[in-house]
Amino acid sequence: MGNLKLAVCPHDTVRNSEGWYRLVQYLSNSMSLEVSFGLALDFADFHERFAASDLVYANAGDTLKLVDQHGYSAIARVTGRFDEAVVVASTELADAAVAKMGGAKLATINGTLPMKLAMRMLQAQGMNPGEIVGRDSWLGVVQAVWGGDAPYGVLDRDSYADLSPQGQAMVTLLHTTNEQCAFHSFCVAPSLAGQAEQLRQALVAMTSDNLGKEVLNDLNMPGWEAVDAANLATIRELMA
Repeated sequence: MGNLKLAVCPHDTVRNSEGWYRLVQYLSNSMSLEVSFGLALDFADFHERFAASDLVYANAGDTLKLVDQHGYSAIARVTGRFDEAVVVASTELADAAVAKMGGAKLATINGTLPMKLAMRMLQAQGMNPGEIVGRDSWLGVVQAVWGGDAPYGVLDRDSYADLSPQGQAMVTLLHTTNEQCAFHSFCVAPSLAGQAEQLRQALVAMTSDNLGKEVLNDLNMPGWEAVDAANLATIRELMA
């Protein structure tokens, strides 16, 4: 398979880049191939790497972009792990509750997966928010709630976790969704379509290998499982 380039979602490498380097080494040794891995500085950098990468670990929204726009195949996902959103409220709102969000102003990045997950959760309870206060970043959402532009906000769960303690203290964490319908995927480029199953099997088999277990432990992952068309269809329906 030659020299393969791996790109990884910045939210995952910011916490544990060393674990990903160990995964690269593991795949290189176990499959007798050469995998190179360069850290993406941010999502703009990450997205620029799509065209030149062979392997990409991406969130649910980027997985659809890879499949639909770049011809990638989603082959594996972390077992039992899902992408979710958090709902935050103004610290000045004493009676804040998800049940009171119907008709209320809501700050978020419109059209994103976290917004879609929150809407799914709210609509299941018979509610829709009022005015959407759009922002360009998750920190901007926090600042909108803190500054009184909206009493509630929706953020990506991982982005909220990445905030400093001071950033998190600007808002009240109200709720974490549990929709369990979207997830990060390990994707392979169309040039590797013929080796996709071999790569999938190598990832899934890591739980049966002592060194593989160590690498998974370093990444705080229980293991990998296959992704199928039905899984992607669920994400596609959510993002529609």
